[in-house]
Amino acid sequence: MNIEIGKKIKTLRLQKGMTQEVLAAKLNMSSQAVSKWENNVTMPDIQLLPELPVILGVTIDELFALTDDTHLERIGNMIGNEHFIAEDDFKYAEQFLIEKLNDDSKKSQSFNLLAQLHIHQADEHRELASRYAKEALMLAPDNKSNHNALRDAENGVIFDWNFSNHHKLIKYYKNFVPQHPEYWRGYVWLMNYLIADGRCAEAREVLKSLNQIRPGYLYPLYGGLICKEEGNLTQALELWDHMTGLYPDEWMAWSAKGDCMAKLCRYDEAIEYYSKGHELQPSPKYADSFIAISHIYNIQGNYEESIEKLHEIIALLESDWNITEGKTVDFYTSEIDNLANMLDKQI
Repeated sequence: MNIEIGKKIKTLRLQKGMTQEVLAAKLNMSSQAVSKWENNVTMPDIQLLPELPVILGVTIDELFALTDDTHLERIGNMIGNEHFIAEDDFKYAEQFLIEKLNDDSKKSQSFNLLAQLHIHQADEHRELASRYAKEALMLAPDNKSNHNALRDAENGVIFDWNFSNHHKLIKYYKNFVPQHPEYWRGYVWLMNYLIADGRCAEAREVLKSLNQIRPGYLYPLYGGLICKEEGNLTQALELWDHMTGLYPDEWMAWSAKGDCMAKLCRYDEAIEYYSKGHELQPSPKYADSFIAISHIYNIQGNYEESIEKLHEIIALLESDWNITEGKTVDFYTSEIDNLANMLDKQI
């Protein structure tokens, strides 16, 4: 049976009694590169094809024989871990996924990965666009087009209803929900867009339907969000307090309450509720609450506390998810460096 290339390299390396450092030295590269192969983050460069199999004692065909599942796993890891995807890697992934659309057993996963692949590329382009727009603004700060470019690159806010409403997504989910009436998340996505557009009466009807198939904390949560959008903040706060009173052991209820408080700029309460939600959450824990708390500290100018929370995020990724490198870790490390620079300027 074919196995994933990274695992095969690791198995053959161990059979030879070699450490990652020894194999890396034989190939004149870093041990981190070998580690990325073995964790299925990247593949060996084509220039190594003649040398690597010889060192490991196998043929090229034996080393690089991969199953479809291995290709799909590798593409998923590439999307999740690589900050920038090389053009050749993008073409390989896109072509493989397009071919797998003819395989019914892989069709759904392939469509999903194709979507993620192009979203990743769009994010890369938006990051570059943001840099270029900021450079343009430094040269011409009063140029409206430069500000528009930065807004579009960063998915910023636009007041113009023509561009900010979600009627196309609402129409999509209004068709989606009746076709999948038992899938509760469809109702949630529909409500999110309806509330964002102020279509509260429609959102209330969707909430009633949701409560019939999935009663729980979502009913007071979204009831409160609808009240807030309608301008009745007092009733919204009562509903959110009622939510955590009814479901005191539901970590998502506390985290959602944290979101509500953060959006009201009631930051101390938000930190309290995020922390409570994280405490109740079973392992492996998500980092969302820590991320939100770090954002709050950043907004408040409490850079030391924000940095401390980012370090906790990196530690959590390692302890609960075994993630020690790649795009996610690099991002938080970069954020720590940026905040440290801001802290130095304060001093």
